[in-house]
Amino acid sequence: MDWCPVEWPNRSQSGMTAKMQAKQSGKKATKAGLVGLLILFLMAAGVLGYALLSEKIVLPAVLVRAEAFAKEVLSGEIPVTVTADGKTQVVRTKAKNVQELLNERGITVKPADEVQPALTALLKKDMAVKVTRVEVKTVTKQISLPFITERIPHPEMPRGFNRQVKKGKPGLQKETWQIRYEDGKEVSRVCVAREVLREPVNSLVQYGTLSAISRGGQPLRFSRALDMLATGYTYTGFNTASGTAPAPGVAAVDPGVIPLGTRLYIDNYGKATALDTGGDIKGNRIDLFYETRNEAIQWGVRKTKVYVLE
Repeated sequence: MDWCPVEWPNRSQSGMTAKMQAKQSGKKATKAGLVGLLILFLMAAGVLGYALLSEKIVLPAVLVRAEAFAKEVLSGEIPVTVTADGKTQVVRTKAKNVQELLNERGITVKPADEVQPALTALLKKDMAVKVTRVEVKTVTKQISLPFITERIPHPEMPRGFNRQVKKGKPGLQKETWQIRYEDGKEVSRVCVAREVLREPVNSLVQYGTLSAISRGGQPLRFSRALDMLATGYTYTGFNTASGTAPAPGVAAVDPGVIPLGTRLYIDNYGKATALDTGGDIKGNRIDLFYETRNEAIQWGVRKTKVYVLE
């Protein structure tokens, strides 16, 4: 009898076949898992996108930042703040520097304007760019230059008297000013030039220093002298404002000019004392008492010098 040989599979070969099958099964499972995750991600993205578009939900801050970062990465845009012409806006831009950003926004910069940061500065996320409109105006104006009053003593003029020898006249000066405006508001003004168009003319006044006079051979010292309008009056039936009866040598005065009780000397009248007042005696007015009406009338109304005695 002939026998046919039977070949049995090698143990090592069967083991390798099992490993290959297991590896192929693992790859299929991995692919299936990835496909499932992709489907879940797409479904979640679709639901999330619909919710955002319909404004039914609000993303948490972390997701908002993540979304913004994704937009920056995908679009190449960054957020910056632009302030110009009274408006401040947060914009997204692909510009590389400040100049490109302003060109993109249609913002023209004039030579006098100030831009911060500089036009060549590279843009960064959340950078603030400000354009300040600058205008410098030049104005001219004329101003009056005050004159000085020069005072010189006059030894023959009584104290209290002044006499103007020369009138003063103000001068004239032209000034040029530069006024700076930023965004329409004045921030500074500087005088850049001054030109005297007319020099001022100083006033010259003489003042009296004479403090003593002689009347009837009698020397009299006085503190001041006044030019006054003098009238005469006589008995009225009333006592003086000081409470005494009127008598020769009594003068009615304005207490605001000559205090009551002041000793006086009046040219062409003589010595007197300020003891009375009168309704019409205001300012540089004086009323001199006479014993008779005729004497008062004879005096009349005249200008005279009144010396306030020391």
